[in-house]
Amino acid sequence: MEKHLKPHLYYSDLYDRHTVERCRRTEQSFDRTSTTPPPKGKKISKEEAERINAFARKLYLHAETGERYLKKEETIREWMDADRNRDDLLKNAQAPEGIRCLTCRNLVKPILTQLWSGIDKPDRVLFMYECPNKCLPLRAFFSDGEEWRTKPDLCPRCDAVLSRKANDDGKKLVTTYTCPKCKYSKTDEYTWTKKEEEKIDENFAADRDRFCLSPEEGRKYADEKYGLEQLAKLTEEWKEKDKALAERLEANPNGFILEGVGRNCAICGNSSREDGSWYDKWGLKCLVCQKAIDKGEIPASLAKDKDSWYSKWDLEHSFNLKSQTLRKWVKEGIIKARTVSRYGNGVHVELFLLKDNKDFLPPKKLVKSHSVTEERDGKTWHQMHPWYHFVDPFKHLKGYRILEHMRVVPPEEMEARKEEEKRKWEEKRARREAKKQVRMRHRKKP
Repeated sequence: MEKHLKPHLYYSDLYDRHTVERCRRTEQSFDRTSTTPPPKGKKISKEEAERINAFARKLYLHAETGERYLKKEETIREWMDADRNRDDLLKNAQAPEGIRCLTCRNLVKPILTQLWSGIDKPDRVLFMYECPNKCLPLRAFFSDGEEWRTKPDLCPRCDAVLSRKANDDGKKLVTTYTCPKCKYSKTDEYTWTKKEEEKIDENFAADRDRFCLSPEEGRKYADEKYGLEQLAKLTEEWKEKDKALAERLEANPNGFILEGVGRNCAICGNSSREDGSWYDKWGLKCLVCQKAIDKGEIPASLAKDKDSWYSKWDLEHSFNLKSQTLRKWVKEGIIKARTVSRYGNGVHVELFLLKDNKDFLPPKKLVKSHSVTEERDGKTWHQMHPWYHFVDPFKHLKGYRILEHMRVVPPEEMEARKEEEKRKWEEKRARREAKKQVRMRHRKKP
């Protein structure tokens, strides 16, 4: 009796082979796509099309190899359970008793047991019976008592049962069917072919390393997928909240108090407090900024049009300004600031509008940071670099007077600053560690 269940490694290798074949087909599909000309009317160069195709190919394979890894153990478990069930089915199946020969009526005995896998039925065990007198035809029954019967070949002219004669010379099997009534006949020929040996796949090991993820790579993909799923969930939740806000704003077009904490003001960026925030067609603002809008200190449009103004942090980040320098500029009238007061007293936040500082401040799109990909220690890192790392600042912002009050810091000076900051941070960390050790020693004393 053939045993179906095999060691785990057999199924693991089989799954990896399926993964490699599947990913190879995916690569071939993208290779064919890369040779397809772009649609008519689409202005896209050959190089750009190749980049898009390469990116899509990498993204698709990343997802496919990751999903194959995640489903591997579950699939292997299903395969092993199915083969284990087949072995149990063969082992425990009982042959139907009392079966008699259709020719001599003698009781027949089972001589062959075979697992029968049907398309539309569950696995069953088939028992073949032999008559002690060697009568034909043989009979076969499933373990549930159903008899297996073949349909006879009928003559297409008179519906008589065709007689069959086979001739096999080892190279070709010739089967002749003849009608005993009308002498109709037909012949089927089948040429035996040697079973082809499995082809040697010299690239399988390399492709297996590419497409079958290691446990570390698989865990990384699982973390990425979980993060994307959580992001999608949060996005859906925010869509529902935005929908509810839109419905509430429709009922209150002048705006309303939005209860709850944790929301950020579109102007100052502060998180909302227990007394709530104000929400209207311009978006969400804290009550301090909304009061400043009501008093005319700043226009309400700043909440939506964030490219029309700079915050102090924007200026410090985009131009590597020191806060002391910015305060000096404001005091000397070099740059004009809009002050958002705290209910008419003090300074809540300062904003620098482009329309108040024409020809001084450039549009924010000119000073956006850019992502840079770097290879370090065999790993790929993505970092944001300031705009002045990619252009000549004086050419890029020609005509904007802010450059008259700034200078380009030489690379060696920047490096020295970084080293000084690093030294200060190390000293601070060492002092914290020393204080921590002192506290621990005091705790240990009786």
